[in-house]
Amino acid sequence: YQWIIQQFKALDYSVYVDLLEAASYGIPQYRERLFLVGLATKNDFTFPLKTHGLGTSNSYISSGSALTDVPDYEPNSTNVSYANKPVIRPTPWTGTLVKGGGKAINFDAPSPTITATMGGYRTHIIDPEGVLLVYHRHLMNGGKPRSGTIEGVRRLTVRESARLQSFPDHFVFKGSKTSRYRQVGNAVPPPLAKAVGEAIHQAIFPSELSTTKDFQSYFDQLCDTLHLRL
Repeated sequence: YQWIIQQFKALDYSVYVDLLEAASYGIPQYRERLFLVGLATKNDFTFPLKTHGLGTSNSYISSGSALTDVPDYEPNSTNVSYANKPVIRPTPWTGTLVKGGGKAINFDAPSPTITATMGGYRTHIIDPEGVLLVYHRHLMNGGKPRSGTIEGVRRLTVRESARLQSFPDHFVFKGSKTSRYRQVGNAVPPPLAKAVGEAIHQAIFPSELSTTKDFQSYFDQLCDTLHLRL
C-alpha cells in the first residue's frame, strides 16, 4: 500500500493509515482491517477512539450475546465432519478440528473473522452442546482423531453471520446463498464504518459537532463534498 500512499501524497493529500480491530468498536467479532484515509484539506484527522476492550470502560461484545434470538432464516445445510489430520492448539477455538477450516465459535468472546469465502465448509460453527470442546480435550489427552459427520453442531446461517457483522435484521442481502455470504463477509461492519465516517466528517467540517447530528444527513453531505454517489 506504500505505492498508493505515495500517489495520494503526490496529489497533495494528507494520508492517515491505521489498523483497526472491529471488536474494539463494539462489533462481536475479531476483525482487523487496514484503513487508509486521504484528505485534500489541511485539517487534522484522527481515527476514532476505541470504545470496547483493553483501555476502555466496556468489555468486548460476545458472539453469544449477538446471536441471541436470531430470526429463523434459511439454514446452512452444509455438514460438519472431523478433519482427517486435526491441528491441535491449546484451546478448541483455534487450530483445525473439522474439515474446511471453519472454527467453533466461543460464545463468551467475539467470533472469529467472518470471511467472504463462507457458505460452505469454511463457515464457522455453532456448537451449543460443546461437542468440539469434548473432542478437543480427547485429542489433548492423546486420543486418536475421529472420522465422519459430527452430530449436534451446525454452520452459521447468513443472518447469523450478518449479526456478527452488526447488520440489523431488517437489512436484506440478495442473490444466491453463496453471494449473500460473500456480501456479508466483504462488508465493513456498519458501526465501524459509521465511526470512521464520523471522524472523516469531523475532519472536513470541524466546526460541526458530528456526534450530535443525524449521521445519514451529514453522510449525504460528505458524499456530495467528495463527489460520491452511493
